[in-house]
Amino acid sequence: MGVTCIINFDNNPHGTYFAGQIVSGQVTLKLDKIKLVKALTLNISGYAETQWSESTGTGKDKSSDTYYGREDYIASQTYLAGSSQSTQISLEPGVHVYNFSCQIPATCPSSIEGFYGRVRYMTKVAMVRPWKFDQYYTRCFTVLKIMDLNYDTPLLKMPTQIETQKVYCCWPCTSSPMQLQMSLPQTGYVSGQIIPVGMLVTNDSHIAVELLQVSLAMMVTYYAQHLSRSSSRNERILVSKLMGDPVPHHCKKQFTYHLRVPATAPTCFNLCKIIQIAYQVEVEARVKGCHRNQVISIPITIGSVPMLAYPPMQPQPRDLDEQPTQPLDAKALGGTADLVATAPPPDINTPWAVDSSIPPPNYEEALHMRADMNTINSVQATLPPNTLSLDEHGFAPLYPIFNIPSPTAPSDNADQKGIPNADMNANKGTWL
Repeated sequence: MGVTCIINFDNNPHGTYFAGQIVSGQVTLKLDKIKLVKALTLNISGYAETQWSESTGTGKDKSSDTYYGREDYIASQTYLAGSSQSTQISLEPGVHVYNFSCQIPATCPSSIEGFYGRVRYMTKVAMVRPWKFDQYYTRCFTVLKIMDLNYDTPLLKMPTQIETQKVYCCWPCTSSPMQLQMSLPQTGYVSGQIIPVGMLVTNDSHIAVELLQVSLAMMVTYYAQHLSRSSSRNERILVSKLMGDPVPHHCKKQFTYHLRVPATAPTCFNLCKIIQIAYQVEVEARVKGCHRNQVISIPITIGSVPMLAYPPMQPQPRDLDEQPTQPLDAKALGGTADLVATAPPPDINTPWAVDSSIPPPNYEEALHMRADMNTINSVQATLPPNTLSLDEHGFAPLYPIFNIPSPTAPSDNADQKGIPNADMNANKGTWL
């Protein structure tokens, strides 16, 4: 049997925490014989890391520079057995259980696994052995920043609309324009929620639209440095998509598509300096022939606490000498400038529990963030021998999935809870 190390979290089988919580658990070490070690340590770490290579020059003058960036958020070390001064101790055969706990700083960014970098949190048990390579046993966990949509800008609650048009040229003639108009009832959503995407296609051109592709795209920007030079990389991750309908030429048609937000990280711009996360809903009109497809998009915000229909309010101070806690847009508030949302609820363990109608979320892996095997192999190649990982197939963060209705889910395409049915995107077009 050798050595078996199991890392469990207290009352948290999913290993998902909000920033500001306390991560606690037990390390269970099973030995079949006496082990001589210098120490047994538990390291809890949280960091952001970016890395990639860029080539310059050609031929014999070609060189490659590695850009690297790092930020540390948690660096905790606890001696489970032995100490920094010990030279050798004996671990008897049997089962050894060690408890641990660590405060997660409230300013930690959310976990993310990307191609050029990651924000990762992990627990690592190190068996420090004399005259031998150390053995490591790791388990990652997910951290989420509290992105409460109720306490962000009031504009998230407002509907938004964007439109664009394009004229197709077939020399020596030009066609009438094709116009795309997209609308959303709000721009703040959480994982598990349905985004109703309204589309109006006015195709006055002679080019037919083969289909409309509706997508939720995750836009990640990475920053790193090489010596005194700074650089950045962009990654576009297709989080979810659905294939829509065709639109013949010289016609006008209206659609409503329902796009589900899968398990994914909240929007993040200000907590991590080297990794930033944004989202946008995109609609691509794929046209026939050699013409370029037309794309239209609206930025949205993904949060970790759902938007409430009636958020808690309190009177706004009217004294001119008293400054509000956050700037307000009276027009965006729709005449409710005297009322603003209070600070986030104090119960950091269940921040969504301010509304009893919101059921506790389920947890799902962010499949679009799972590290590919090439990345895993390159990381493992840099580890010392005899390193054992509890995440040997790669780590994918677990995010909460809320089962709440869409803001404008049609009743004829929804179940009793307001969740659109599986065939909700069938025969949804309307001729105009």
